[in-house]
Amino acid sequence: MKRIISLVAIILLTAILFLTLLSYTGLAKTITSVNIEGTMRTDKATVLSVINSKPGKDFNLKTVDDDIKNIYKLGFYKTVQASIDEQNGLILTYTVKEKPSVRFITFVGNEELSDKKLQKALKIKGYNILNKDLINQTINQIMGMYASKGMFLTRVTYKIKPTNKNRVDIEFDIKESKETTVREINIIGNKHVDEDKLKDNLKNHVKKGPYILTWLPWFYSGKLRINELDNDAQKIRDVYLSKGYIDITLKEPIVTVEPDTGAIHIDFSLKEGKQYVLKSIKLINTYPFKKEKILKAMNLKINKPFNIVVLRKDIDKITDMYANIGYAFADINPNIEKKNGYANLTITIDKGPKVFINRIEIVGNNKTHDDVIRRELKFKEGDLYSLKKINRSKAKLMKLDFFDSVKITTSRVANNKVNAKVIIKEKPTGMLTFGIGYGSYDKVGVKASVSERNLFGTGIHGKLSAEFSSKTSLFDLHLVDDWLYNKPISLGLDIVHQKYESYDYDQKTTGFTVTLARRFWDDDLSVGSKYSLTFNDITLETDNPGYYLKQQEGKYTESSLEPFVAYNTLDSNVFPTKGVNVTQTLRVAGVGGDRKYVKAVLFGEYFHQLPLDLIGHIKAEIGYAKGISGRDVPIDRRFFLGGIDSMRGFKTDKLAPQDKEGNYIGGNREFQSAAELIFPLLSQLNLYGVGFYDIGNCWLDKYEFSDLRSDAGLGIRWISPIGPIRIEVGKNLDPKNDENSTVIQFSVGALF
Repeated sequence: MKRIISLVAIILLTAILFLTLLSYTGLAKTITSVNIEGTMRTDKATVLSVINSKPGKDFNLKTVDDDIKNIYKLGFYKTVQASIDEQNGLILTYTVKEKPSVRFITFVGNEELSDKKLQKALKIKGYNILNKDLINQTINQIMGMYASKGMFLTRVTYKIKPTNKNRVDIEFDIKESKETTVREINIIGNKHVDEDKLKDNLKNHVKKGPYILTWLPWFYSGKLRINELDNDAQKIRDVYLSKGYIDITLKEPIVTVEPDTGAIHIDFSLKEGKQYVLKSIKLINTYPFKKEKILKAMNLKINKPFNIVVLRKDIDKITDMYANIGYAFADINPNIEKKNGYANLTITIDKGPKVFINRIEIVGNNKTHDDVIRRELKFKEGDLYSLKKINRSKAKLMKLDFFDSVKITTSRVANNKVNAKVIIKEKPTGMLTFGIGYGSYDKVGVKASVSERNLFGTGIHGKLSAEFSSKTSLFDLHLVDDWLYNKPISLGLDIVHQKYESYDYDQKTTGFTVTLARRFWDDDLSVGSKYSLTFNDITLETDNPGYYLKQQEGKYTESSLEPFVAYNTLDSNVFPTKGVNVTQTLRVAGVGGDRKYVKAVLFGEYFHQLPLDLIGHIKAEIGYAKGISGRDVPIDRRFFLGGIDSMRGFKTDKLAPQDKEGNYIGGNREFQSAAELIFPLLSQLNLYGVGFYDIGNCWLDKYEFSDLRSDAGLGIRWISPIGPIRIEVGKNLDPKNDENSTVIQFSVGALF
C-alpha cells in the first residue's frame, strides 16, 4: 500500500513539474543562466558541453528533454532532473546524481594467468565511474585471453561491492577450464572430393605429433583458431571451385565443445552441386592488347573442369596487365553461362582512361630525408601510372631496412590523375652491439660495434667495429654512400687494421679500400671497381716452414685494383627468402707495391620460397689465382676452405693444400657449393633451423674435381636484436688423417 501511495506522489509531482515547465514554454521566456548541481567526481563543463539550453536562448521544454537524454548518454549519472527558478530571471538547473566510482579491482580463481596479465584486459579501471558495458567488455577480453590458450570453457563473472563515499570494488570471479583441443573435424556432404584433400591447408587441425614438437609448423597442437574458421571454410569452398563445382554451397562451421573432456568438434556442412567443364573463353574490348596475348597469360584450360580459383588469379593478371600500362581503374567483368554441365566464359574489359601520377606525398619520415625516399621510387610526378613500378618501389624501400612498413596508396583526383601517398613507419637504424662468441679455431672471441644504416637521415651507412680473440684483433671503419649526388652511384671507404694468427704464420695488415660503382637495370646490376692499398707484415710461427712459407715472410706493400660485376635481386640483405645474387671479381695486384698476382672469383646463389614456409638455398663459388712477373700468390690471398662460411664440417682454413712439412699453404684453385633447406622454428621470434650439405675443395695448381670433399649438418639461425646469430654443427662425411668428424661453428653479425 505504501509503494502505491509513493508511486502516486511521484506521478503527481512529475505532472506538476511538467505543467510548470509547460507554462514557461508557452511564454517563451529567455534563459538567464544554466546551473549544474550534484557533481562530485565529474566535471560540470562536461555536462554543459552536451546540453543545448544556453543563457540568452528561449526556454524550450523539448530542448530540456533532449538535454536530459544527452546527459544520461554520458554514462556517469544514475538520475538527472531539471528545475527552474524565476526569482532573479529564468534560472535553469540540472541536478545529477552520480553513479558510484570504482575503488579497487581484484581477480579470484585465476591460476593460469597472473593478475598482472589480466590487468591488461581491463576496460574499466580504478577511479573510473562504474560502467557495466565496460565491465562486460573486460569479461570478453579476459575470456579471449583464456581462449588464446585453448581454455574455451573458462567462465568469468563479477561482483560489485559497495564501500563508503559512493565507491565500489569490483571482483572478477574466474573459473578456469582445462585446455581444449580439436579432436575431430568433420566434412559433411562431400561425395566427389576426398575428405583429406579438403582438410589440406586448413589452419585448424586435429592434434598431431609429439607434444614437445607441436610448435613446429608440420606438427599440430590441436588448438582451436576461431578467427581462422571462416578462412578454413573458404579453403574448402576453393577446393570445390578449383574442380569445377561452381555451385558449391557451404554452411557456417559449427563448433561444439564437450564440457567434461574439453574435446572440440568442428563440422563443415556443404552441398556440392554439379561439376562444370569450361567449353569456351570469349574476350571483349581487349585493346591495346591482342586477344592472343591475354589468353596466353591466362591459366584457364578449355575442356577441363572450370577452375574458379584460377579464374580469380587470371582476372588479377589481366587487371595488372592494364594497370602496368597506365589503366589504373580497369574493370574486368566475367560472365558465366552454364548449360548441361558445360560453362561458357565471357570476359568484358572496361579499361577506362589512362591515368597519370599527379602528386607524390611522403608521410611518416620523421628522420629520413624526403630525397632518400624519392630516389628509390620508380615513378615520379607526371609519369604514367604503373602498378609494377609502385610494387617495385615498395620492395626497394623495404630493402633499405630503414622502415618497419611501407605502404603506397593512390587516390583519384581527376578522371585521369591520381595522387600517390607513400606511408612509412620508421624503425631504429642505429645499433650498438657487444657480443662474445666461440669458434673451433679462434676459441672465445669478443666483438663490439657501433653502426648507423641511415646516418643523419641521409641514407649513408657507417660502422665502426672491433673484434678480439686469442688469434685475431680487428679494427674496421666502414662508410658507404649508395646515392652519390642522388645518382645511382655508390662510393665507399674501408679503413682496416688487423692482426691474425694462422696455424703456421702471423700477419699484420693496415690499409684502406675505396669502392666506386654504378648501378643499372633498375639497380639490380652493379659495375664498379675497388682500389686497395695495404701494408702487410708476415711472421712465420712454425719450426718447419718449408720453402714456400719461407718465401712469404717479411713486410710487403700491396696496391691492387679489383673491377667487379654484381647482379642482385634478393628481397633482403639480412635474411633473403627469394632472388638471385651473382658476383664476378678480378683482383689485379701490382699497380705499384711489392705483390704481383691476379685473383678471380665467380660466386652465385639462389633463394626460393617453398611450401610450409620453407626456403631453399643453393650457392656455388669457383676461384682462380696466379702469380705474375715471376711472383707467387701471397699466402693470405690464396684459397683456404673450412669454417662457417664455406665447408662447415671442417675447422676454419683446415681444408687446404699442405707442403711436405705439413704446413697449410693454401690453394690457387678452389670450388665449393652448398645446398640448404631453411625452416621456421619460431618465426615470430625470427628463429629458424637449417639443414645443409657442402661440397668443395681447393688445390695448388689445377682443378681436381674427383677429389671433392663433403659434409652435412644442422644449424640454428636467429635474427636477434644484436644482429644475425648462427650456430651450426657440421659432420665431415669422410674424415682423413687428423680431421675432426664433427665441427661446431658459431658466429654473430654475419649475413647469411
